[in-house]
Amino acid sequence: MFRASLIILSLIGILAPPLAYARGTAPVAVKEGTPEVAGALDAWKQAVEGGDAQAIVALYDKNAIMISTFVQQPITKNTDLLAYYKKVVANPDVRVEVEETHPRRFGNVAVNTGRYTLSYTQEGEEVVVPARFSFVYQLQSGRWVIVDHHSSAIPTPQNLNNTN
Repeated sequence: MFRASLIILSLIGILAPPLAYARGTAPVAVKEGTPEVAGALDAWKQAVEGGDAQAIVALYDKNAIMISTFVQQPITKNTDLLAYYKKVVANPDVRVEVEETHPRRFGNVAVNTGRYTLSYTQEGEEVVVPARFSFVYQLQSGRWVIVDHHSSAIPTPQNLNNTN
């Protein structure tokens, strides 16, 4: 009986904190550290405009996932991420103009959501792609590393009243 009670008490001690957290409120975004989060986006922008695919991929965690504006399937391997960025920077005059950001920090995790315009030259013509993004970062060894990145072209406004 004593052993069964000890096992039950041990399980309560192990399971109670996660269950209490699950029922509690979500972590609160804090303003402290948001300049560093915004700086991580600036580093990505500079790396893209610098044209070095290796430098871009170095900003990502080795297990990062990216949902790209130009690829239908999620990019889940670092080698595929490198191949993707090699194609992006092969276009001349790649530029990223950030129009809106909303960095938020949640302890060692941060999110930055907003809008940017990606532009480049393709076959002598300028291509302009207004896009929205979400970057999820994790603080690793004092550096914000991208662990998840979603970017998509801004859709044409739809009339939601006529959704047959």
